[in-house]
Amino acid sequence: MRHIAIFAGFIAVTASAFAADSQLLNLVMPDAQVMAGVNVTTAKISPFGQYVLAQIASNDKDLQDFILKTGFDPRQDVTEILAASTGNPAQPGGLVLGRGNFNVEKLVAAISAEKNQQVSTYAGATLITGTDSKVTHAVAFIGTTVAVAGDVASVKAALDRAGAVNSISPALATKVQALSTSQDAWSVSLASVASLLPGAVAPPTGPATQAFQLVKNIQSSSGGVKFGANIDITGQAIADTPQNASALADIVRMVVSLVSMGAAQNPDAATAAQLLQSLKVSTDGTAVNISASIPESQVEGLIKLAHESKPAAGSLARNARK
Repeated sequence: MRHIAIFAGFIAVTASAFAADSQLLNLVMPDAQVMAGVNVTTAKISPFGQYVLAQIASNDKDLQDFILKTGFDPRQDVTEILAASTGNPAQPGGLVLGRGNFNVEKLVAAISAEKNQQVSTYAGATLITGTDSKVTHAVAFIGTTVAVAGDVASVKAALDRAGAVNSISPALATKVQALSTSQDAWSVSLASVASLLPGAVAPPTGPATQAFQLVKNIQSSSGGVKFGANIDITGQAIADTPQNASALADIVRMVVSLVSMGAAQNPDAATAAQLLQSLKVSTDGTAVNISASIPESQVEGLIKLAHESKPAAGSLARNARK
C-alpha cells in the first residue's frame, strides 16, 4: 500500500489550479460540490515553482529510489491536477485526477509488489486496489496519460463515466471555468461550511463560539493563487446575510491585528505578520472578499528563515532538557 499512498500523495501535494482539462472534468462525479485544481506546468515554471523544485534535492536517495522503482518523477511527469468531492461527510470519498506521463508497467510492478495489492482491468483501464487501515483505496490508469486515485467506489464510478459525456452542475462549472483560466492554483466549494462538518464535531466554547457560528454560516467559498514576481492570493466567502458577512470580515481583521501585535514577542507571529501586511478585506453584500499580494522573494526568505530556525529551536529544546 506504500507505493499507492506515495503516488497518490505526490499527485495531491502537486495539486495546490489549472485550466481545467475536459477529459479530467468528464470523470468528475455529476453531484460534485467541492473542487480544486492546479496547472502544474505554469506553476512550476514560475519563480516560486522553480524555487520549490530546487529544494527537492536531485540526490535524495528516497526520491531516486521511488523514481527508479516506479518510473514516475513527480517533478516532471505531472502536468495537470483536479480534485473533486461531493462534500458529504456522511458519505466520504472523492477523486484526485492527474494528467501527465505515467509509466504504467513500472508503476504496476512497483505497487503490486506490496502486500494485499490487486491488479485488474476495469472499463478498459488498469486498476490497482489495496487495503490500508481497513480502508480500500484504488489507483487507475487510463492509457498512459491519465491517473485516477481515491476510494474504490469513486474510482470505479469515474471509470464508468469515461466512455460517456458527463457534466457537473452549471453553477460549479462556471466557477471552475473562471478560476482555472485565471489562477495557477484554485479551489471552490458550493457547499456550506455547516454541511461539510461531520455531525460529531462539537462547537467550541468561550470567545470562539461566535466566530465558529459565523464560519458555519458561510454558504460557499472560492479562492485562487497566481504565481509570479508577486504571489497574488484571492478568496471569497459568501455568508447567509450581509450582517454576518460584515461580522466575519471584522473577525478576519481582528485576527490580523492580533498577529501583528504578537509579532514583537513571537518569531512565528512575526513571520505570519509579514505575510499578512498586504492583506485586504472588504465586503459586498453577503460576500467577504480577501486579497493579498506578497513578493515572491519575501516568501522565499521566510521559508529559508523557518528552515534555519528549526535547528536552533531543536538545540534550545535539547539544552533545556539537560
